[in-house]
Amino acid sequence: MSEYKQTITKLILSDISGYKIQKETGRSQTVLSILRKGIRDLDNLTLKTTEKLYECAETHLNL
Repeated sequence: MSEYKQTITKLILSDISGYKIQKETGRSQTVLSILRKGIRDLDNLTLKTTEKLYECAETHLNL
C-alpha cells in the first residue's frame, strides 16, 4: 500500500470529525462518510481529493 493511501486511511479511521475534515479539505461530508463506511474505495478518488485528504492528514496526525 502506498504512503498516500496509508496516510489517508489513518485520517479516515481517526477520531477527527467529518465536519472538521470537510471544512479543511472542501470535500463533502457525504464522501467522507462513504469512505468511512467502506462503500467507496480510496483508489476511486480523484487526484484533487486525494491531495486534500493527504494534506489534512499530515497536518492533524503529526506524521
